[in-house]
Amino acid sequence: MRLKFPTHFQIRMFQRSIQIDDLEKTIINPDKLRDSFGGRKIATKKIVDKTLEVVYFKSGFIGRRDEYKIITAYLIK
Repeated sequence: MRLKFPTHFQIRMFQRSIQIDDLEKTIINPDKLRDSFGGRKIATKKIVDKTLEVVYFKSGFIGRRDEYKIITAYLIK
């Protein structure tokens, strides 16, 4: 799995205390997955005492790995 995300999202990850491994876990094995507009997906997963939502789309296939572009992610209490 390869994750791509805009530079501003890297700042938001730090501000929101979101870990890359949590993003991967949420995309690979979500508790809930729903479609959004423009081919985007919203994956939801319980992480400790909060819920992580990741908005992404599958942007391609690199070598033997799927590539996902993360639009945004946020924690819900």
